[in-house]
Amino acid sequence: MKIIKNNYKFAILTILTFISIFPYFNMYITNNILKYIMYGIFILSLFIFYKKCYKNIILSKPLNIVVFIISIIWVLGYSYEISSTSNLFWNNILLSIIKILGYYYFIKTLVFYFHKFLTYKFKNSENKILKIFESHPFLFSFIFSLFCYSIFLINYYPGIINYDNANQIKEVLGIHTRYLDAIIPISNSTLTNFNPIIHTLLLGGCVKFGISLGSFNFGLFLYTFFQEIIVILIYSYVINYAVKNKINPLYSFIILLILGLIPLFGFYSITAVKDTLYTAFLLLFSLKIYDISHKKEITMKDYISLFIISMLVILFRNNGIFIVILTLPFLLYKEKKLKLLTTILLILISSISFNNILLPSLGISGTSIRETLSVPFQQTARLKKVKKNAYSKSEAEIISKILDYDNLEKDYNEDLADPVKNKFNKYYKSEDLKLYFEVWFKHLFKEPGIYIDATINNITGYFYPFENSWKVYHKLNHKLVDAGYEYHYNKLDKGREFLHNYEIFVECSPLGLILNIAIITWLSIIIFVMLCNKNRYYIFLIPNIISILFCILSPANTYYRYIYPSLVMLIALFPIIKNIMEKN
Repeated sequence: MKIIKNNYKFAILTILTFISIFPYFNMYITNNILKYIMYGIFILSLFIFYKKCYKNIILSKPLNIVVFIISIIWVLGYSYEISSTSNLFWNNILLSIIKILGYYYFIKTLVFYFHKFLTYKFKNSENKILKIFESHPFLFSFIFSLFCYSIFLINYYPGIINYDNANQIKEVLGIHTRYLDAIIPISNSTLTNFNPIIHTLLLGGCVKFGISLGSFNFGLFLYTFFQEIIVILIYSYVINYAVKNKINPLYSFIILLILGLIPLFGFYSITAVKDTLYTAFLLLFSLKIYDISHKKEITMKDYISLFIISMLVILFRNNGIFIVILTLPFLLYKEKKLKLLTTILLILISSISFNNILLPSLGISGTSIRETLSVPFQQTARLKKVKKNAYSKSEAEIISKILDYDNLEKDYNEDLADPVKNKFNKYYKSEDLKLYFEVWFKHLFKEPGIYIDATINNITGYFYPFENSWKVYHKLNHKLVDAGYEYHYNKLDKGREFLHNYEIFVECSPLGLILNIAIITWLSIIIFVMLCNKNRYYIFLIPNIISILFCILSPANTYYRYIYPSLVMLIALFPIIKNIMEKN
């Protein structure tokens, strides 16, 4: 009886928490009767949920801490979403505490049952299709994925591109792009390493080949098809690895269905953004880390494959070097440390040589330092907008040598650093940057609240689940069309409309919860914490955690392709994660 009473207390707290955010969603429901019906169903569902579920729920101390942090961040996230500051949180502190407790009990319950699900051992199925899959996991996965993703390629022929892709193609075609405006070119070449040059040459090279044959579309299709095959091969390899290592094939089969039938993965398989191939290679890297971490003896073949996979991660994402270098040292607990250290050193030397020797010798310009300074630039801009007289005349002159000081207020966008950082002075001197950081550092102590607000506003969507944005590219990009190139979709308008609506339907369904950016972030952290005491198996999840850290440092809030690698790693590696939890 006492448990039931406590259940109702927890339910009331949670209901108060969620009711407090309902007004924010009123814009989506215009019918008042429908609103009250929705509220009633939700409240009833929470009571049933607690009565049935909340019994003797106990979490480990680290998980309890994570759940409490999530609860605080969600309440803070609401304040920032509504007012762009933490004022709503502090001005209504009693309500904030109630909401934190409501979220805490609710999330604690979900995490507890998620942990039970991870540790529960499901029996092998005798289903005929599953038996065929178990006998030929790689071939089955390849054929199934190829069928699913080809539907997208057929309807969106020759493939989907975004603005960066259009500029990459232009670079290869010898056309001036905005990337050149951000740097001092080292040659007359239009090629830059703003986007990974290997990806640029691969994408642009295919298009250029198609143009030589008289068809821009055919060239883009060659790249898209190549990308799709690489993605499918890696997904199939990861699934095959899990099955061949005696992990319940049911788990891998379900993951195959998720990767094949959730349209988001189909869209990205035919979208030429660098993140698609990079994600596939990062997934392969994480699997290789897992493979090495639980092997008794590492062979020369392992070292060679680790080097190749690491270089693919590095070559297809400019910040990939940080994931590789920050992850590999965790393997040094293994025997024969010298060979692993040698491999790490070779990877580091190869990366440095590629970027600092090979590319400059070929006349290919590098990227701009501005790409790493989104956080301080946003803080500077917000301070000027919130406190117009915050900077003295001399400080304004110093900032003007780095940024467009006079237009900082107009350019400042809470969710996007690009308008501010894109006006970075490419002719800056090292002394100018040093003086800028002296000014920045001085005001860090004078106005820490504004600095914090600037940073949190730029990252809320990665941690607060009720802030959402677009997920997939699907519209025809006109940048190349406007430049006179015959890039166009085919006449299957109805097919594209169906696939887009299908994506929206899945996103709005309960299944779409796993596609929520903040849910991806917190699931990644929760699973990492759960595995932290599991014989160092957590090491293969480190690339995922670092990827999330990159989202925090990124210039854009709630930008889906930044979180996409974490989503893929979370899903594709789930059979391995569950197997570890079952055995420990």
